[in-house]
Amino acid sequence: MEPQRSLQVIDDESKRARRFYTRLRSRIVAWLEEHTDASDRVREYLLLLPDLFVLLLRLIGDPRVDAPLKMQLIAASAYVLSPIDLLPDFLLPTGLIDDAIAVAFVLSRLTKIMGDTGEEALREHWEGQGDILAQIQKITATADTVIDQRILQRLRRIFSGGPRSV
Repeated sequence: MEPQRSLQVIDDESKRARRFYTRLRSRIVAWLEEHTDASDRVREYLLLLPDLFVLLLRLIGDPRVDAPLKMQLIAASAYVLSPIDLLPDFLLPTGLIDDAIAVAFVLSRLTKIMGDTGEEALREHWEGQGDILAQIQKITATADTVIDQRILQRLRRIFSGGPRSV
């Protein structure tokens, strides 16, 4: 592909990702405004999801991430984008919480495999609130308090490489 065309494809993908981010964040904020009784943990997971998704996209483009890990990041991105997954997205808020947990699992796996380089990449690409490593740890440590244990085990198997890896 010629360089000019490559830049155009990257720019188009970036615009598409930004639109998705904006729509997702707006949808979450609107839901939270209507459901003031949602727990603090649910609110936190939901508000982190758009930032986690953008982080996935940035890591996919990072040359430090090898091809097999990029495939896992792409799989997690597809999971977030798909309205039909283990917990369909129309089942708010749970349908989006499982997306945040899936992303946290794959990002945790990335840091285990890449070590310091992975942590550096995460911090470099993170624009969300707080320290990304602390956010991932919090989600993976508390996931069992917001979704069903069977769903959680399936997410672990799919996105963290096994039932006991977190």
